[in-house]
Amino acid sequence: MPLRRFALAALLALTRAPVVATPPAQADSLRQLRFSPDGQYVLAQDASGIAILTVSPLTVLYRTPAEFADDAQFTPDSLQFIFVSSLARADRQPIADGQRVLLVRSAPHVERWRVADGTRIRSTEIRGLSCETEQLSQDGRTLACADSKGTLRFVDVASGETFFERKQFVKLIPLYRYLPGGFVDLPNGQFLGDLGEACFDFSPDGRFLTAKACGGTGTVVVCDLRDRSLLKLARHLRSMMEHTGSVFVTGSTLLIGDGPYRAKQHIKIEKLVAFPSGKILSRPRVPPNQLFRAADPGFVIARPLAVIRKHDPNAPTFAVALRTGQVIVSHTPALDVFGRYYIAESGTGEAGLYELGKGLQATVALYNK
Repeated sequence: MPLRRFALAALLALTRAPVVATPPAQADSLRQLRFSPDGQYVLAQDASGIAILTVSPLTVLYRTPAEFADDAQFTPDSLQFIFVSSLARADRQPIADGQRVLLVRSAPHVERWRVADGTRIRSTEIRGLSCETEQLSQDGRTLACADSKGTLRFVDVASGETFFERKQFVKLIPLYRYLPGGFVDLPNGQFLGDLGEACFDFSPDGRFLTAKACGGTGTVVVCDLRDRSLLKLARHLRSMMEHTGSVFVTGSTLLIGDGPYRAKQHIKIEKLVAFPSGKILSRPRVPPNQLFRAADPGFVIARPLAVIRKHDPNAPTFAVALRTGQVIVSHTPALDVFGRYYIAESGTGEAGLYELGKGLQATVALYNK
């Protein structure tokens, strides 16, 4: 597949030769594709299951059902994959003018599976815990959880012990009415946000955990998991992290979406900073999407928000080389990079392995037809 320039003027400013990896998204697009840390395997996940692929040759080893799973990930040694699973049931509650429906989640289960043969090694239930948003550390030892009341908890998976808790970590934003003449009325009883929505990120080396209220307002918490202590951040670094999104690129570098937005180029000038000092290392140009870590620390994945994809199924996902600015484009959310290769959804129910500068190298159907 020859290299093609991406049509948007924004991307012309980012790279010499961006690559269009996939056709327009379908309703059943993959949630994610992820290389293992050693580059030998790929995890392909959709709404109902997880498939494990080998890279050389590109083939499906097996597929296992995982309908209620959060995003799965490989362990650092590439020998296992892990995820959190929890059921959700509708709870109808009467209110003055009718009823409201809340989704009540069961206690989370931490699943640990062997990559080689798809055997489930362990399923650990975290009793007494209900999470609206949650994230598991890459080694599967720590669970970060925010519940429907806005309480933040960090939990040791093996023991079920909560070693950090902060109530009212997420606070809602009150809506105001604007009256004639520009005056602001008192809050009208309506609020923006979700008490259960928090954004978490673990550093790739498993040492640091960041938590931020992303469904309302709140501060940033950073935990050093070696001694389970809270890290005191420099004031300028805390300010950047509180007001924008951030993602660990390596254990000692953090990409922060804190730069200016250039509308004509459709990019943001982000900040790559040393962690935890906050020293600015570079200012890469990245499309203004939600940031995710790629398997290759030299790249970052920029995905459109779910609400954007809902209204525009073709909204692209980008992989951006932080040093050179090279851009890879996919029209489905599933995209990852490892070395000179990247993996993307090449068609409905199909994964494609690409080589930078050379294009498509292999495809594999993910489902039995």
